[in-house]
Amino acid sequence: MNNLIIGASSGIGEAVTTRLGGVAVARREERLKQFEKYEPFDISNLDEIEEFVKRVAKKYGKFDNLIFCAGIQNIKPLKVTKAEDILQIFTTNLISAMLFAKAFSSKRVCNQNASMVFISSIASLKPESGILAYSASKAGLNNFIQGSAKELAPLRVNGIAPGFLKTEMTEKFSSIYTDEFIENMKKNSPLGLANLEDIVDTIEFLIESKHITGEIIRVDGGAIL
Repeated sequence: MNNLIIGASSGIGEAVTTRLGGVAVARREERLKQFEKYEPFDISNLDEIEEFVKRVAKKYGKFDNLIFCAGIQNIKPLKVTKAEDILQIFTTNLISAMLFAKAFSSKRVCNQNASMVFISSIASLKPESGILAYSASKAGLNNFIQGSAKELAPLRVNGIAPGFLKTEMTEKFSSIYTDEFIENMKKNSPLGLANLEDIVDTIEFLIESKHITGEIIRVDGGAIL
């Protein structure tokens, strides 16, 4: 399959590209050179997304799947959160995702029976203190997934809401995501914590399932049952 993978330089995106292959996209070129096909691009350049997608489709051929894994988190109480913090999170997690979907949905870009998969979060379903902007951006992404599944059919649009994962993003907040925190998360998840391969398994399932659209699948070990 010819996949376009956004946010491929680390975490879920890196795991997806390693197993499923495709055109890897991320801002930092040095993190992409491990892949055979890659295109550096800063997804915060919103006005350039459509032309970028058209260009890579012309270069590599029409795509079968858009797999959007880009995302950022900023742990701050609302009282000290600034407007630019919220704008940055929404730009990366929601607005850029919508614009990539718009560009990908063109018949010049995607093949017949193509699909899109977006990485959401269980925080979109169970918001927590300190990550309200992140939770809200992912909740907005869920809403967009379900709405675009109707508007863009027969293009299939689905999402995955992982539980807590140990990734490069969460390691940046190691003072909060301590070993004790992770152990408590494990205890609260009947099946334990998921790993990156569990997320890739679910992505692979969704892109191969020809009659599933508008779904947000939780992969959290039952953490919010």
